[in-house]
Amino acid sequence: MSTFTPSPEFNHYYKACRKGDRESKAVAVNQSPVAALAAASEITGLPRDNFEVHEISNAEFEGLHRR
Repeated sequence: MSTFTPSPEFNHYYKACRKGDRESKAVAVNQSPVAALAAASEITGLPRDNFEVHEISNAEFEGLHRR
């Protein structure tokens, strides 16, 4: 298995934030980093390169996903 492929034994969660945002406020969250970028771009209308992706915990994902 490639090191770039997340292990199916674990859940991975990601948030997309604007680059340079000191507070790292989530614009979008998803279980896929690519999907989080795409959603953030669609929500804001900005290109994907205006965002950065951070891995987050399950608890943080659940809290952000419920908003």
